Amino acid sequence: MAEASPRPSVPTRLYAEWLAVALVATLLVTALVLGRLTERLDHIVYDRALTASQRPPPDDIVIIAIDNRSLQAIGRWPWPRRVHAEALDRLAEARPRAVGYDVLFVEPTDDDAILAAAVRRSPTYLPQVIDVPGPNGAAYAIALPAGPLATAAAGIAQVNLHFDGDRVIRKAYLEEGGDGQAWLQLGALMAGLKVADGSQAARQGLWQARPVLIPYGGAAGNIRTFSFIDLVEGHIPPELLANRHILIGATADGMGDSYPTPTSGTTSQMAGVEIQANLLDALLRGDAITPAAEGWVLAGALAPLWLLLIGFLRLSPRGTANLALALAFLILATSFGLIRFAHVWLPPAGALIGMLFVYPLWGWRRLQAISSYMTDELRLLQSEGDAFPRQRRADSGQEITLQANLLGQAIDRLRDLRRFLSDAIGRLPDALYVTDLDGRIALTNAEGRRLAARLAAPMTTGSDLRDLLARFRVTDNGVLSPFVDKTSDQGGAEAATEDGGSFEVRYVAQRDASDAQVGWIMRIVDISPLKQAERHREEALQLLSHDMRAPQSAILTLLRGPEALVPKPISARIESLANRTLELAEDFVQLARAEAKPLEPEPIDLNDVAIDAADALWPEAKARGIRVDVGGIDDPHMVDGDRQLLTRAVINLIGNAIKYSDAGVIRCTLAEIDGSVRLTIADQGIGMSDEQRAKLFERFQQGPREGIGLGLALVRTVVARHNGKIDCESAPGEGTTFIIDLPKSDADPYAEY
Repeated sequence: MAEASPRPSVPTRLYAEWLAVALVATLLVTALVLGRLTERLDHIVYDRALTASQRPPPDDIVIIAIDNRSLQAIGRWPWPRRVHAEALDRLAEARPRAVGYDVLFVEPTDDDAILAAAVRRSPTYLPQVIDVPGPNGAAYAIALPAGPLATAAAGIAQVNLHFDGDRVIRKAYLEEGGDGQAWLQLGALMAGLKVADGSQAARQGLWQARPVLIPYGGAAGNIRTFSFIDLVEGHIPPELLANRHILIGATADGMGDSYPTPTSGTTSQMAGVEIQANLLDALLRGDAITPAAEGWVLAGALAPLWLLLIGFLRLSPRGTANLALALAFLILATSFGLIRFAHVWLPPAGALIGMLFVYPLWGWRRLQAISSYMTDELRLLQSEGDAFPRQRRADSGQEITLQANLLGQAIDRLRDLRRFLSDAIGRLPDALYVTDLDGRIALTNAEGRRLAARLAAPMTTGSDLRDLLARFRVTDNGVLSPFVDKTSDQGGAEAATEDGGSFEVRYVAQRDASDAQVGWIMRIVDISPLKQAERHREEALQLLSHDMRAPQSAILTLLRGPEALVPKPISARIESLANRTLELAEDFVQLARAEAKPLEPEPIDLNDVAIDAADALWPEAKARGIRVDVGGIDDPHMVDGDRQLLTRAVINLIGNAIKYSDAGVIRCTLAEIDGSVRLTIADQGIGMSDEQRAKLFERFQQGPREGIGLGLALVRTVVARHNGKIDCESAPGEGTTFIIDLPKSDADPYAEY
């Protein structure tokens, strides 16, 4: 099956979609806040918050209303200024704290001196007016109170009111100015505020500064109000006016000085003088509402948006829904709480709209990403081939039908694989256990349950495999349990049980498709029959090594005794046969041990092996007039192997070379070739035919002269067990060359082992 090409995973796709959604939502909220596109919704929330936090009417503020009754009693508007002077004289008798006269006196009249004298009797503040546009094409014109009035007043204020987009008065600018001058709002001036450090006064054109939102105490008429005519006629007790802030202004119908406010309702309006009174009350109480700076509004809108975006990645859909509801509540609660306790207005609509926008958008994109990923994965799974072919379901061409068909086919395949896995594991002849990382058994087979029952260990789904392993005793140097050596992905050991059984335990890490370890797979094989066979083999080897050699040795002893009991030709023949029998027993024992001996490789220098073998055969070579040269030993040639077995193999090869050579030189040469260590043993003997060479390494195959035929079989076995290769080059009369290649070791040749 072809390897699947790399493709984006679900998290990768979701992160990409998440980043896109986060970017779009952030840009949207930024545009909403900076463009003030949510003002109408913010106004609705603000009005509700303001209504919920109304306070009792002030006791230190009184309105003197120029109402309908006063107009009926005094006459049509405007009144002579001596009428206003009479009212101020009445107020002066009551000794008010301050008087704000919200009536424009910008045109000079003959009564200005009378009114100016009355203004001086109390700390009275008069308004100016800014006409936009001004006369003669001017952008604006500033009209101050008539000459003597301006000098008599305690201060000149501005009473400009500014509508929001829905034509409702919610805010006021405490400072406004033009022509290098600055004026406080009437309520601010009466509250004792001062113009700022003058930086605004130097600005060109009209300007406004220090905006505040007016926390209206209630609907129109909430502040104590007396009729102007009652003041003039002396019907108001002086103690109700003494040491209070008095605001005088028009409230009568048709005077055009009434405006809608958040608390005035949809059918009524609030007079401008009462708006000034509410502003004055807020400034005196210190609870005028300050609009949050644009940067804080943007931060307050983006913070919950990003919390929700992070929740999209961290939480479940239900958790995300709960988070969205909690954030919406928190946004409104924060906005209401800041108004009530910190007197700051933080508009919430940008944050709410951002969340309302991003929640369904993310749901759509998340589902689309998962849907696309699922379709791609199911298509890929379908293209990988199936061990259990089925007829594919019909495709109607619709996306939902396609996904349903692909999913159905995947489920069918999963069921088939499950059945296959269950059957395969269940029919295994060995005990098999599949566990999680903590050793809890998730799957086993009949042999596994049978072994657990034999050892009286608990065996149900979820049982701890360590309870079973506790019944074993390790008999070699292996590691029985993967829960002991957690650094290795695989391992095992031979072990025995109390009932005399012998077992081989092997385990390997279980990994998922992403190569993450999820558990362990353990196989336990009953090797009791093998152990019994090994014991029988050892007994046979014992028979060969002792019981067969002892009689032959006795025969040789008798033949070599001082008394010639057997004629010389016959004794020589008997001695030769006895030696061959001893050689057969020795070769057979060596071959059996080479095949069965547990290999314990260690770093060794093959130079030393070749030298030791040559030294061991020096007497025999000298007796036949043969010289054994060992070359290529100037540099070390390190391999990992069993020194005893390798030495025996090289002795056998050199011994064969001596046996089949009458004289000359046997050359043992070592070299490094292509990452392997090569040992070449070449003689100048009689050589052999291709037919003899083809069967050279088979058991009981003799060379050109008489022999047993087990020596080269041992050599082949030793080389194979060391993951090496052996080859032979020979021709009759041209000698024989044996070539051994062994894997090179990375060990340090100068270290001590």
